[in-house]
Amino acid sequence: MDRMRAAILSIGDELVLGQNLDTNSQWLADRLLERSIEAAEHRTIADDRTAIAASIRQLALRADLLIITGGLGPTADDLTRHALGDVLTPGEALERDPAATVHLEAIYARRPTPMPPSNRVQTMRPRGTAFLPNPHGTAMGIAGALGGCRVYCLPGPPREMQPMFRDHVAPRLELRGEATVLRAAAVHQVGMGESHAAELLGEMMARTSDPLVGTTVKDAIVTARVRASGPAERAERSVAETVAEIERRWQPYAFGRDEVTLPNAVGQLLRERGLTLATAESCTGGLLGSLIVSAAGSSDYYRGGWIAYDSAMKTSQLGVPARLLDQHGAVSEAVARAMAEGARQAAGTSLAAAITGIAGPGGATGAKPVGLVFIAVSTSAGDTSATSVRRFEFRGDREQVRDRSAQCALQMIRFALLGVADDIALLWETPHATRTEGAARR
Repeated sequence: MDRMRAAILSIGDELVLGQNLDTNSQWLADRLLERSIEAAEHRTIADDRTAIAASIRQLALRADLLIITGGLGPTADDLTRHALGDVLTPGEALERDPAATVHLEAIYARRPTPMPPSNRVQTMRPRGTAFLPNPHGTAMGIAGALGGCRVYCLPGPPREMQPMFRDHVAPRLELRGEATVLRAAAVHQVGMGESHAAELLGEMMARTSDPLVGTTVKDAIVTARVRASGPAERAERSVAETVAEIERRWQPYAFGRDEVTLPNAVGQLLRERGLTLATAESCTGGLLGSLIVSAAGSSDYYRGGWIAYDSAMKTSQLGVPARLLDQHGAVSEAVARAMAEGARQAAGTSLAAAITGIAGPGGATGAKPVGLVFIAVSTSAGDTSATSVRRFEFRGDREQVRDRSAQCALQMIRFALLGVADDIALLWETPHATRTEGAARR
């Protein structure tokens, strides 16, 4: 039996115009893959009733399952239910659903304002379809069928769409007992460019390979995505072996699989070793600290940090000597080192990371261009301490420089925890980095 094929249709002017990012399609494709359902096509269209209806007809001919997100609200540009009716019951008016009416009235009974008349449209659906409950909002989902294709319309907001899919769509997508299944995994790394990472994978990336391996880039993260099909046991073993080989070839840059983030990976190492961390940031303005606390349980190891944007604060809060600032400037190896060591000592932590640089677009000089960043990691063990400083010239706009700085700082922390040698370079790193080994603890 062939595997079920799915199509995902995202609706909204804001998506087509690039005002909002379509995260629903990615999330749904991942959830479908878990059930060996391949999302064969993603399509995004504007709030146009005729175009939505045409897309529903076209996609239903090519897919066994069609999931539509968006366009179920109460306003004039929410047209999904009407377009679905044009396809399923052309020429007929939508039907009012008594259960949906009760649902809406119950929601507004708890609110201080009466229900606007426009919300009544959310009680309407095409004949022959059924509503899907939505305890998180007013937009009920709609389930129906077009020929041999099952159709599910879900609300656009992820906080409503995701639980509706998990609770009321996924249980209807029974795991089939077919001989062929689809399995996938991902390996993430920071510090190598995509082309170099692909070269290390070599023959694994041939388009005729099984499993199939490809790379993608998002911000500073390069990911190898692995996909295999076949009997369940063989596909799972093949993916596991391929993932392990990718990790071996990408060491020490590979930090995690699938949903593991770099903050998760760093946090796990700190927790396992019983170590603590502090941060001192200038150009990143707290981004590094924000990434660290994005990992659940970060209070186990993260003690806090400083956003020392001004030179005077670097001196008063972190103990950076004024002479270093006068002699080398705030964006320098010496100041990055002093910031990291000052943060570690002030917080009483095992490690501290510091970032100082020029994120742009202004602030550059002939000797110090936009994108110049120094990152330091200071460690302490027993009576000795050591500080590693790396010099980077990041490309990109202000946000890219800040993001890449924070990600590289996390990777440097990870390298310090794993004992990775300083001569293992990171992408965007330029000569000028040094390390102080075995210094007496102050």
